[in-house]
Order: sequence, then structure tokens, then C-alpha cells
Amino acid sequence: MHDVFLTGREPEKRTERNVAPVGIGRSAQERRRRAAENPWPPRWIRWLPPALIGVSMFLDQVTPPYYFFGTLLTASVVLAVLAYTPLGVACTGAAGCLVLALTEAVKDNVGPLTVTTLIVLAVITVLSVALCALRFRIEKRFRRVQTVAEVVQLALLRPLPAQVGPVRMAGFYRAADDEALIGGDLYSVRRTPFGIRVIVGDVRGKGIDTTQTLTTVLSTFREAALLQPTLPQLADRIDTALKLDRDNSDLYPAISGGPPVSASPNGPEDAVTPEDELFVTAILLEFPSHSHEVRILDRGHQPLLLVGSGGTTFVETENSLPLGMGDLLVEQPRTTTRAVRPGDTLIAYSDGVTEARDRAGAFYPLRARLQAHCAGSPQPCFPDEVIDFLQRDLARWAPALTDDVVAIALQPVPPAPDV
Repeated sequence: MHDVFLTGREPEKRTERNVAPVGIGRSAQERRRRAAENPWPPRWIRWLPPALIGVSMFLDQVTPPYYFFGTLLTASVVLAVLAYTPLGVACTGAAGCLVLALTEAVKDNVGPLTVTTLIVLAVITVLSVALCALRFRIEKRFRRVQTVAEVVQLALLRPLPAQVGPVRMAGFYRAADDEALIGGDLYSVRRTPFGIRVIVGDVRGKGIDTTQTLTTVLSTFREAALLQPTLPQLADRIDTALKLDRDNSDLYPAISGGPPVSASPNGPEDAVTPEDELFVTAILLEFPSHSHEVRILDRGHQPLLLVGSGGTTFVETENSLPLGMGDLLVEQPRTTTRAVRPGDTLIAYSDGVTEARDRAGAFYPLRARLQAHCAGSPQPCFPDEVIDFLQRDLARWAPALTDDVVAIALQPVPPAPDV
């Protein structure tokens, strides 16, 4: 393991593990896996229509002639709509009609009731075939819309690579809305001339309604991170973009999630109420390419955690106002520079992690749980190991998460020595 930190290379046995998608890519992969493991409709439903036809035939044979079980055949056709194709539904209805006619003929009990039941069964079969065809059309359209939505969401919050430049990373993301891949939390990693830059943030509000603000922050960060020489200047650029969104909320009311802002004679700033404010708590990180340190700018976000040989500690930074409130700042926020030793892992996360509650209402003790997990290991924890533990442990602590959750683990890799 010491060779890892001397050479900057991991053992070969970790290669396959590192190519798995992380961040929102991991969420998308897990959702596909759950859908494959729990298909709808369940596979056992496919056996119900023939089972009902068999039961109807059996009961009709072992009971006296005045008992009639032909109505079970109607139920078999209705269930076939959920389990089969339109052709399968038609075959089920035809089989039901044939079984009913044969069993009643064998019992020499063909009468008005049998004829009426056959007519009703035939009509229900025709209607069920049409309904099944409509179901297939709706499902096809839904899958197309779901695929487009997933592509758009993956374009906003792109899957994290296992390593960018000299920084290993891993993360997981879970939206409060189970039907969505993204919510109000955000992250992004960018290779820039100034080093590897990272943002992890939390938009005011939660769920899919925050997508427009999330889009503004991410698109601005990805552009400005390449151009702005310092983290405070980068944050200023995001502040300006959010202010423009806020000032234009009367033209695009969905941006603020509320009603249009009424005009004010004193300017648009006076028309904005606290309910209409757009802000994002965020932490910005910069890992210089050839330096054993990290620069941190905290804009009202959760404190950064450092997991290393000295235990699990919070990184002290100068906390400032969230992004989007830059016009209220009295002075420019200052960047904190922190030395990073080989094996140290930095963890940025949202309040969805620390505010997750168990059944008794207790908050998730992030620092204590990570401390207990990493203290028992004689070797430094890699980012993917920390994230795997955190994801499993958080799910055990709070099975039902009510807020968006993001956690990103980052570990600088010492440069390989010159040979």
C-alpha cells in the first residue's frame, strides 16, 4: 500500500472497480438495476390467465351442472392485458371461449347462459386487445420520454470519472424525488489552467423544481472555471448569473418557483421578496497541479470533512454568504489554503446527509460514523471505499430520505517520481 502513495498508482486489482460510474452515473446505474430486478408487471402475473382457465375447466367438471364458473374466463382475459401482448390477449380470449364451449358440451349443458357468456367473453376479448395495444403505445412513449429525461439529467450532472488529473474521486447522488435522477444538489469537476476545480452545492429548495437554478450554476461554473484566476472571482461570476436570473424572474417566473415579481418604482431589487430569492450554498475547491495543498472557498455550505491518519476532522474555513447573495457582501470572501498529506481524503456533502433522520428522529452523525469506519482500517481509505460505506450506512440509518443528497470524496495523488 505504501507504493500507492510513492508512485501515485493504485494496485491492479482496483482497476475494474474504478471504471464504474460514480456520482449521478451511479444513481442511474442503480435505478436500471432495480428496474431489471423488479420488473413491472411481475413475472408471476403471466401465469394467472392460464391458471384461471385451468381452474374454470376443473371446477366445471367436478361440480354439478347447475354450477357455472364461466365468469372466471373473463377475469383471465382482463389479467392478460397486464401480462401479454395484444396477440397474447386475443389467444387467451379464444382459449377461454373454446374451453367454455367444450366443457359445457361435454356436460350437455349448452343453454342461454352459456351462449350469453360466450358473447360477453368475446366482446371483452376484443376490448381487451384494444386496451392492450393502447397500453403498449403508452409504455413506448413513456420509455422514450424517460430516456430523453435521463439523457438531459446526465448532461447536467455528469458522471464523475474515477480520477481527474492528480485527484482521485468518488461520489453518490440521490434526489428526493424517486422518479428523478437530479434534485436541488449539484456538483461539477473541471480541469483548468489553475488546477482541478470542484464545486459541490445545494440550491434553495429541493427536488426537480430547482433544476433551472442548478443549470445556471453548473453552466456558469464550467465556463468561468476556465477563465477566472481565483476562486473568489469564480464565485463572483456565479453570483452575477444568479442575480440576472433573479432580476428576470418576472419574465420567467418558473426560475424562482413562485409567482411573477411585481414591478417596483425603485428598481427590480426592491421588488424581490425573500420568498423569491435565488441562492445556492456551495463549497469551491481548487487542487493546484503541482502542489500538496487545496484551496477552499466556503459560500455558506456544510463544513468540509478531512479523513486522514489523524482521524476525521472538520476543515476550518471562513464562512461567507451563499452564492446569489454576493451583492450583500461587505468584503470579498477569502480563500483558505490547507495542506494535504498523502492518503488524506476530503469529503464535500450537502445537508441532506447530516439531516437524514433515523426512526427515532436522530440526525445522521457523519463525522462520528466516518471516524469509526476509517479508524478501524490500518491503511488509508480510498474515495470509492469511503463513498461505498457512506452510501450503505446512510441507507441503513435513514431508509426514507426526504431531501436531496450528494457526497463527493476527493483524494490528491502525489506525482510519480522522475525516473
